[in-house]
Amino acid sequence: MFTIDELIKATQGRFIQGPVTGHVKSICIDSRLVKEGQLFIAVKGDVFDGHDFIKDVVSKGVRVVLLHKPVAIEHPKVSVIMVRDTTRALGHLARFYRLRFKIPVIALTGSAGKTTTKEMIACVLGQKYRVLKNEGTQNNHIGVPLTLLKLKPSYQAVVLECGSNQPGDIPWLGDVARPDIVVFTNIGESHLEKLKSPQGVLKEKWTLTSWMSSRRTVIINADDPLLSVKARGLKRLRVVTYGMDKPCRFRARNVRIQQGHRLCFEVLGKTIELNTCGINNVYNGLAAYTCGRLMSVADVAIVRALKHFEFPKGRGQIVKLGVGWLINDTYNANPVSMRCAIDTLATLKAKGKKIMMAADMLELGTKAKDLHRDIGQAAAQAGIDVLITVGALSRHMAVQAHRTNKHMRVFACTDIESAQKHLARVLDNGDAVLVKGSRRMAMEKVVEFLLRSPGASSPNE
Repeated sequence: MFTIDELIKATQGRFIQGPVTGHVKSICIDSRLVKEGQLFIAVKGDVFDGHDFIKDVVSKGVRVVLLHKPVAIEHPKVSVIMVRDTTRALGHLARFYRLRFKIPVIALTGSAGKTTTKEMIACVLGQKYRVLKNEGTQNNHIGVPLTLLKLKPSYQAVVLECGSNQPGDIPWLGDVARPDIVVFTNIGESHLEKLKSPQGVLKEKWTLTSWMSSRRTVIINADDPLLSVKARGLKRLRVVTYGMDKPCRFRARNVRIQQGHRLCFEVLGKTIELNTCGINNVYNGLAAYTCGRLMSVADVAIVRALKHFEFPKGRGQIVKLGVGWLINDTYNANPVSMRCAIDTLATLKAKGKKIMMAADMLELGTKAKDLHRDIGQAAAQAGIDVLITVGALSRHMAVQAHRTNKHMRVFACTDIESAQKHLARVLDNGDAVLVKGSRRMAMEKVVEFLLRSPGASSPNE
């Protein structure tokens, strides 16, 4: 995979000790998983520092290590390379390796819908190509490089989700990935604690295009006002648009819900069907359709892929719950995705009540209280019957919902356990339940609680 010389060149490192010849088969940053013949990069994380486990990895057969601070290594056959920052060195290595491959790299970003859109694009392209994608949400300065380092000659395309919560994250990922196509889902109130405003979010996200060669392709949601303005008059790159409302190249028409929980729409005369009733997924499907068309995937294959697409766990996944429904949207939450989830619950056809269990949306900075109030008002206006909130910030959601709709049953809870007790008392067979909150709020516990109930079954059964 890499010779010692290539490692030094790619990372701008300094050779310290050990043999100057040799090579490594692959790369690992987890001392628990390292294997003989791998390069171990001593990355410092939030909890553990890889430099503390050098002795362990050497005992497992590692003979090349990358460090950014001195560590005593007495084994004479271990080659040591010193760099300024091992995390950055990981990215440098991934870029060096990625540039060996002359295959299309598609990178996508946005405020909401990234993972679902990434999975849809990979599913569509997978009808024609062997696709490498980042698994789950490995979309940061660690996950994206590790994904690229899995490239093999047999792969024909790469699909990468790129995430950010602070200035500088996205341009670095763009530098590492060097994308040929960039897809934008939307721009809204996400990670405002450090990005400050939707305009700040746009500024950060748009830097994903910084390392693109002239006339490469940017795919944007034409209905997003910030993206539309940004792309207007852009000459260096080719802009391809999708949407529902504004004029665009790939426009969804005749959007409808069938059987109470299946989303259908038409684009260029082809009918797309998705296993969801969340209207926001029209945009996700359009982005995937657009990528498929630009990558010469046949229409019939795109339609087939999207019809059988299974939504990722915790991201708008619809599960039969007795004769009712559970919307598992627990992976994360911001105001953009929360409004989308409310629309999904409001649209879903159910025999009983509409119940929303929502936890705090985090990393929203000084606007957090107001944004939670806005979501409370949106829930009340959407005709939801019961709102159960979890957390101090979500209490503002509950208060505003009650002010907006006095007939709505509202419960503000401090923890998941008390919220589940309220849910158990109000839940009837036939109700539709939405569960959503930021990752650190651990709302998947509520989903597990519900799935233990009689009648719960597989997604979209």
